Amino acid sequence: MNIVQKNLKLLRVHDPILADRLKDVNGGVLKVLTAKNGMPTAQVHQQWIHSAYDPWKEAQAWAEHAVHEHRSGEALLTIGVGLLYHVEALTQILSKETQILVLVPDLGELLDVLTVRSLAGWGEQIQWLWGDAEDLADRVSQAYSRIRFVHHAPSAVLHEPYVRAFQYALRERVSSKQGGKLHVAVVGPIYGGSLSVTNHVVPALEALGHRVTWIDHSIHYPGYKNLERLRDQQLRMTMQSKFGDTLGVVSLAHIADDPPDLVLAMAQAPLSMPVLEQLRKKNVVTAMWFVENFRHLTYWQQVASGYDFWFVMQQEACIDALTHAGARQVTYLPLAANPAIHKPVTSCLEEHEEFGADVSFLGAGYPNRRQLLQTLLNQDWSFKLWGNEWENPGPLAVALQRNGARIDSETSVKIFNHTKVNINLHSFTGHGFDPDGDGINPRTFELAACGAFQIIDTRTLLSQHFDETMLAILQKPEDLVPTIQRYVYDTDERQGMAEASRQHVLAHHTYVHRMEALLGTVGLHMSDRIGEVLRGDRSTDALVAKSKGNPELIPMVNALPHSDRVELQDVAANIRAKGPTAVLSRDELLILMMDEYRQETRDFI
Repeated sequence: MNIVQKNLKLLRVHDPILADRLKDVNGGVLKVLTAKNGMPTAQVHQQWIHSAYDPWKEAQAWAEHAVHEHRSGEALLTIGVGLLYHVEALTQILSKETQILVLVPDLGELLDVLTVRSLAGWGEQIQWLWGDAEDLADRVSQAYSRIRFVHHAPSAVLHEPYVRAFQYALRERVSSKQGGKLHVAVVGPIYGGSLSVTNHVVPALEALGHRVTWIDHSIHYPGYKNLERLRDQQLRMTMQSKFGDTLGVVSLAHIADDPPDLVLAMAQAPLSMPVLEQLRKKNVVTAMWFVENFRHLTYWQQVASGYDFWFVMQQEACIDALTHAGARQVTYLPLAANPAIHKPVTSCLEEHEEFGADVSFLGAGYPNRRQLLQTLLNQDWSFKLWGNEWENPGPLAVALQRNGARIDSETSVKIFNHTKVNINLHSFTGHGFDPDGDGINPRTFELAACGAFQIIDTRTLLSQHFDETMLAILQKPEDLVPTIQRYVYDTDERQGMAEASRQHVLAHHTYVHRMEALLGTVGLHMSDRIGEVLRGDRSTDALVAKSKGNPELIPMVNALPHSDRVELQDVAANIRAKGPTAVLSRDELLILMMDEYRQETRDFI
């Protein structure tokens, strides 16, 4: 019996269907070579999956690091197959009771392993996850409530689309099961595009039932703006930096006053690395939703390692850059719409006269827009240009509305609704379309939610969210005018596509959907506390069930209101309510001592 047959025999005991399926699979995914120490190692496209010198020693070091934050009771889900040295190393470190799951995107890769490495003595501990990503997500979400992901980067990268689909599907299923409620502190920016996103994030979290503390730094914008009057550029930049540092300390003060479960910072929030390090010392979980182009705004390089979670609107290049800069966990999270604001509206004749047009564009005056939009002048349709940063507009001055004033959300919705064809060109500092264009701007989702028809320039991530039955997609700049000519007079087709995009956004792309996904990701990776709260494991009933081994706790928990969450401070407050003359049990005194210690450690500043 050769090594493959022995491995298949072992597999058949635990997963007979997988063993039978492997008989019909071809290998050759990995190029198996011999390392300097004589052990098998592997390459794919000349990239080493394991060490060319000592793959086992390398795997042991990886495993020691991977299990650093693992907690008892968590299933460990390994992303990346390779030759499974890293998985075998995990089995030597973890207890036999720990459930180790291995995601297998390609059965041919697993067959390559079975050809050169024996599973005997450790493979019995592994549960293999293979097959359709959606089906796997269903099974895993039902079978495991506490999961910690570990990535073996060299092998995980081989199957990024499959891994991404699985993680996205699993996150969606976990987020849909949120039963408990968090306290989230949202730290907004002083100004900028992410401020409007913050205005949508806060009500979305509240709509999900979470308690939100909004640390709104936009109220400090006049003071920040006033510093621009300083003529010395170096002095101005120094003072603006110190101003931001001060607001970081202000954020700490708010957090210390009412400690949250999660601090969610929006792009350009004034949280410096020292502030983030202080939050980490106090075990406060932090996340950043970076709704900016990472190529244009690069301050993320200074704080990448400071956040526990990064959520970004771009994929491969952005995720790789942040990971390389020290980010722990980076997840793609696109922008969205707020149906309470972005919706179809009707208006009076006066508003229709101001906002109505055959063709409109709303946005800032980037170079590519200045160039392309000039082609819309002197056509047989009406064209209006809205937005700010259109200084020296040149020929476009005849189309510019309100002298280039900034347009608020309410007005933008009116513009979208009163325009036959909305042009949505992503910003680019060069000519034409951005060759690296990937992330989708918020206007894409907002236009769709309004039931407004739009023509959009192509983006690499666009097909993940919309198709050509919903949007008119430009592949090259010279297609802009002909595409407008096709749709501007075809009311039925425009309205049909606009309604399809609207229904799609309402079903999949609102800020409520995004916050469910964000918290689902945090819950998966922080399963020991936040995950418990989100699952409802901190409810009165759940805690009573957990207290069967400590029956003295049951009366104290049962005395509390039956809610979706109970904390130590709630139990302590109930005990204190008995009054200063009450005779307390030993367990009640211990609870009070623990709560006193909790309060004494809130010295954030």
